[in-house]
Amino acid sequence: MRRAIALVLVYTLIFPAVLFADPPEPTQPVVETPTQPSADIPSPPRIMGILEGQPAPYNGVLLSTTAAARLFVQSDYSLAECNLRINYEVDKERASMQLLLDSTRASLDSMRTRNDSVLTLKDQEIKRLTEIASEGANDYSVWWAAGGIVVGIALTIGVVYAVKEQ
Repeated sequence: MRRAIALVLVYTLIFPAVLFADPPEPTQPVVETPTQPSADIPSPPRIMGILEGQPAPYNGVLLSTTAAARLFVQSDYSLAECNLRINYEVDKERASMQLLLDSTRASLDSMRTRNDSVLTLKDQEIKRLTEIASEGANDYSVWWAAGGIVVGIALTIGVVYAVKEQ
C-alpha cells in the first residue's frame, strides 16, 4: 500500500496537472478609432442648450427646461433630506444615551442614599455599644465579691489547719 502511494506522489511531482491543460487562445487587441468611443469608458457629461428644430450635436437624453430644473431641485432636496435623516438619527441616539445616563445617575443617587443610611445606623450602634461598655468600666463590685470569697476560703482553710495541730 505504501509503495502505491509513493508511486502516485512521484507521478504527480513529475507530471503536474497543469501540463494537461489546454493552451490559452490568443486574443486580438482592440483598436479604438477616434470616432468610436470605448464601451468601457463613458463619455464625460455635457450640457448644451438647443432650440426647437435644431439638430442635437450628440446622442443622449433631451430634457425640457422644466425637467432639468426639477432634476436640479431634487438633487438639492435629496441632500437636505439626507441631512434631516442624519440629524434625526443623531438626535434619537443622543436621547437614548441621555435616558441611559439619567437612569444610571438615579440609580447611583439611590445607592448613595442607601449607603449613607446604613452608615448612619452603624455609627449609632457603635456609639450605643461604646456607652454601654464605658458605663460598666468603673464598676468593680464583681471583683470585690470574688476577692471576698477567695479570702474567706483561704481564712477557713487556715483556721482548719490551725485547729488540727492543737
